[in-house]
Amino acid sequence: MALFARLSDIIPAVVGADGVCGLTLDPATLLHTGGFHEKGVPHSHLPRLLEIEYGEEDVNQFPDLVKSGRTAAGLWQATGHRPHSSSRYCDVYRPTGLGDEVRVLLRSGHTVWGALVLHRSGDRMPFSDDEIAALSTLARPITQGLRRAYLRHDAIAADSETPAAPGLLTFEPGGELEWVAPAGYLWLDQLGGTPAESSRLPQPILHALSRARTTGEASLRIRSRTGRWLSLTGTRMDTDGRVAIIIQPSRPEQTAGIMMEAYGLTVRERQIAQMVIYGMSDTEITKRLKISPHTVRDHLKKVFDKTGTNSRGGILRLLYFTHYQPDIENGRTMGTRGWFATADPVGTAGHHRSGP
Repeated sequence: MALFARLSDIIPAVVGADGVCGLTLDPATLLHTGGFHEKGVPHSHLPRLLEIEYGEEDVNQFPDLVKSGRTAAGLWQATGHRPHSSSRYCDVYRPTGLGDEVRVLLRSGHTVWGALVLHRSGDRMPFSDDEIAALSTLARPITQGLRRAYLRHDAIAADSETPAAPGLLTFEPGGELEWVAPAGYLWLDQLGGTPAESSRLPQPILHALSRARTTGEASLRIRSRTGRWLSLTGTRMDTDGRVAIIIQPSRPEQTAGIMMEAYGLTVRERQIAQMVIYGMSDTEITKRLKISPHTVRDHLKKVFDKTGTNSRGGILRLLYFTHYQPDIENGRTMGTRGWFATADPVGTAGHHRSGP
């Protein structure tokens, strides 16, 4: 958020934006998991924006932008200067005095870490092609900064108030908050929100609610205010549209995967790093992946370079201090399958594991 707040001062000097929003996106789902908003869409119109974003077709939606291969795109540009063909413009932007919008993906390779959304007021000219191109150029260093933010180990702190059980929230067909389980209040506090009324819930909750009401289910990962990775799972419970959302620690394979991605490891490099964590030798990795010993060593060198380690032990130390130490210092006990046990998920009897 500090990065996005600083950008909200810098970017208007480059392209003359009236409003700047920085969004974090779950790389696995492209769901919005939080962000900094400076003179963007008023909260009163956010529910309609979410309905369009997750339940209707419109121009420059994030999945389409990713598939197109573009980094930045403007609403005026995408509609051929016919903004009224966009539901987002007609139902949200125009009624609130906003005009053109530019969306900028913050991605490295195929992984999208976040996005910028820039607005101009309705009485100003739309963003030009040159300005959109300039934003595409700025996206690379901004993405690097966002990735570094994910890797800040000092953000992962031991938290004595981490709830022992998953949190459950239920919503009525119209989207009104219906019920919150006792642990749900503690998890909402981890997200910096309050369940006093559904319109003031954290935006990741609202995004999961909107997606679940539209498609039947939603899943995203998000960092809590202490730096831990949490998973939000939304499910439509009946044909009327009631929704349940569960908040709980992300599983180890989820958090380890996204952390390895954050270091910029390729799929093959992540495979090899995981095998090293499991204690496999170079010979065992060679046999398992059916690649040469030289190729294994070459991939390992890249893993060491990207993670800032210089040995197999370094990778293990990195995993320990990132994934284990916070829970150990918090007094949690190990589960029978490794990692740290929590109470069973709401409505199940299975063993549940937690990660950072």
